[in-house]
Amino acid sequence: MKNKITAILLISVLTFSCLSGCKDRANTAKVPKTGNEEIKPQLVVAANPSLVFDGRSSVIAFNDVKNAMTADRKAATLTTLYDETDWAMVYKTGEDWKKHGIYGIEKWHNGAHISSDKLGSYSFSDDGTISLMPYTTAAARLGAYEGGTPSEAGLLVSVSGNEQNALCYQIKEDGYLAIPAGKLTAIDSVGEIKTGFLAEDNDSRSAAVEFIVNTRVVWSGEFVNSTAGDGTAVTELSYPNISGIEVNAGDKFFLSFKLDAKANKPEDIKPTKPAESGGKKDNDTASPTEQVTDIPIMDGYDSHFKIVRSDSADIKEQQIVTKLRSAMVSVLEADVITVTDEMGAAANELLIGRTNRPESVKAYDELTSYRANNGSDFIIRMDSGKLVIAANTDYSLQLAVNYFLEKYCNSDKAKLPSNLNYCYRPELKNITIGDRSIASFTIRTEKYPSVMAVKAAESLAQYVIEKTGYKLKIEKDTAETANEILVGMTTRSGISAETFKSKSLDLVKGLSRKTLGNDDYSIFIKSGKLFLEAGSDYAANFAVTQLIAKLKESGTLASDFTLSGNYKKKDYTLTDAYAYTWGDEFNGSSLNRKNWVLNSKFKIRVGPYYSSNDAYYLSSKKSLDNNDPNDDFGGPWINAGNGFMQEGYLKNTIGNSTVENNMLVQTVYKTSEGYNENVICTDGRMEFRYGILEARIMQSSANGSISAFWTRTRDGAKVVNEIDISETFGEDKIKPNLHTWGSAHTDHGSMISVRNIKYPQNGEHFYDTFHHLAVEWTPDFINMYLDGELYLSQDITSDAWAAFKETTYVVFSCTVPSGDYANGNNPGSIITNQGVNQYAAGRLFDRNGDGRIDINDFCEKQYVDYLRLYQINSRKYSLSAK
Repeated sequence: MKNKITAILLISVLTFSCLSGCKDRANTAKVPKTGNEEIKPQLVVAANPSLVFDGRSSVIAFNDVKNAMTADRKAATLTTLYDETDWAMVYKTGEDWKKHGIYGIEKWHNGAHISSDKLGSYSFSDDGTISLMPYTTAAARLGAYEGGTPSEAGLLVSVSGNEQNALCYQIKEDGYLAIPAGKLTAIDSVGEIKTGFLAEDNDSRSAAVEFIVNTRVVWSGEFVNSTAGDGTAVTELSYPNISGIEVNAGDKFFLSFKLDAKANKPEDIKPTKPAESGGKKDNDTASPTEQVTDIPIMDGYDSHFKIVRSDSADIKEQQIVTKLRSAMVSVLEADVITVTDEMGAAANELLIGRTNRPESVKAYDELTSYRANNGSDFIIRMDSGKLVIAANTDYSLQLAVNYFLEKYCNSDKAKLPSNLNYCYRPELKNITIGDRSIASFTIRTEKYPSVMAVKAAESLAQYVIEKTGYKLKIEKDTAETANEILVGMTTRSGISAETFKSKSLDLVKGLSRKTLGNDDYSIFIKSGKLFLEAGSDYAANFAVTQLIAKLKESGTLASDFTLSGNYKKKDYTLTDAYAYTWGDEFNGSSLNRKNWVLNSKFKIRVGPYYSSNDAYYLSSKKSLDNNDPNDDFGGPWINAGNGFMQEGYLKNTIGNSTVENNMLVQTVYKTSEGYNENVICTDGRMEFRYGILEARIMQSSANGSISAFWTRTRDGAKVVNEIDISETFGEDKIKPNLHTWGSAHTDHGSMISVRNIKYPQNGEHFYDTFHHLAVEWTPDFINMYLDGELYLSQDITSDAWAAFKETTYVVFSCTVPSGDYANGNNPGSIITNQGVNQYAAGRLFDRNGDGRIDINDFCEKQYVDYLRLYQINSRKYSLSAK
């Protein structure tokens, strides 16, 4: 076998700083301290507050904060505390309280910015002096002032400066609140780090403490040193059981602190011995005396390793695994077996991702315990004869795979050291929006987003991971949280998701989502939220690219930041170097005949006949015995109602495609002769190879008609491909599929469609709401998306998929079902079921209100807001359009 360097790397190989084994790296996303920062007065209190409601349910702050921090560390996020608990750190401004932004999960800091390497806390200030940390006395080694004894477990609340700060809980229901008796203990030292607030240095030092419900103070106390306390220091406060406080949902409880003291002198708050540096060390697994051997990547003519991935890996992780295998096969010129961790453990496994093997579990525990902002970290190691590749995000897992391929699998002669233990932990920094860390934000798209909007959100999240190590959540506009980055038009911009429940046949009016021109965007900060408003999904995508460029310049956005502009079509500056190269916005008053023709070559089955090439009008007839459930009539029928077609007239005319309210409207309806339907395509008008093809569609699937959106190679090609982005088969669903034709027809449905049918969410339908349907077609894979969510991915690199190198045209259809195209729902079964169609949930034409549809009133419409094609500037991608 010949040696060669793999060329199959998905992103640029990292320029790695020199690391030998798992050595210590920075454990913070902040800019390193210079040593000249201002020392602040800081009070540190051990508290274990609990709240009891109506004598039944209780809330314990320690549990909630501890669980939130565990979840955030595991997911490399900063959103759990504020988004999934009712606790927050707040400060008083005038008569109001405002939430502190969360800057990170970092080392605990005292007022002189000296940190404890072993303890992680939520930081609520840029300098880390305001923080919240769940603790146990055994782990934290808290030193109380004389006479004080902190609770064995609780929260370490650190506050600094002259503002009134508080730990706040928002009450969830009406009732009566009780606060069980407890204590608050002032802390003199955390490990070897001094706090010093109540130091006896002849300066008066005090801190007022209050329990407040809304504006009512229900208990108060004061910490003082002996100077402030007329010779008697108070370093621990006990509070009694407080009960019978009437509260309503939305009320707030505050544990409040207000300091009155000068900053400590530096010599009073320095550690008694040098602080440990570098935090946790992750050393090589090999012992100093272990003999190091080289492990060849090949065993004779076979790969030494078998790839094992998690059985629950999502599609994106599966894609990374697939590309790892393809790269290894290319380099080694040998097959590489890939299995899931449901298979029994074996020797010589390459464990990628979060598998159930103990070697993977151990590596992931190290990743998450070392630092919270671990989203860009990864580990590659040999452990008990297994090769482990572990990373907490898709971004860092891809980095790890690239590094492995470059360093350890670059030829069939490559070898790995038996004590390999490589840990990548880059230096990180903080990014702020206004006065808050970007890591505390959630990215939100509209409720039914486009793939380009989601790709933009993912590119921003990836940039944040790369720079800060934190992973931003990407969620749809189904909820609202305090810190949000809003990509595109959401309800926060006054735009609602269009949901139509009307029984009227009239076109629903007022569908526009736009307050800007299609190409325009506007970025601004309002009420603590970052808005990226745009007139289209591609303009929103471009806005994100411009936002990332600004963040690269300074790493911060001022609270009054604004930026506006527009995207120029065919400019390859969208995410992943895509450009909007062709589309139809369906503006104007009629269908653009430069783009569309009737699909005259698509064979429509009517009785025993097929359409002729013109297919504008079919007039075959056949009588039907309504009482015969076994009637073999093969023509079209309506898969619903108390009747069906008895005369096989079927008409496909351009007049059934109209443009109304800047949308394509395709109609299928009953006539006295039969049915009018509509199938239009870009055959001879526009053909393409590779790219992202996306349409925003409201399907005609309420009463049994068939909506379909697909692409197909022109007749005459040696091999023909068909990409079914969606077919409804007379049901309220989306079913994708892939077909190839050569010497024979291959229906890939058993591999593709059966396990990937998409149904509406509870209470929703595809026929009354616009959704984004998209395919991403590249030389290597085909991805299917519904509302920006990747739900199907097919590798097409093997010879079996050669047809998918041919150009295709686009088809939209709104038709009546027949035969297999109605999933076997034949007229006999409809009669047997008393004319009730289980799929016709909408029953928009239920004339009598009895659940039946009068077939003479049958009419369904498919609405298409737009069709857009995005492509990369590559010779492999092609576009031919009039």
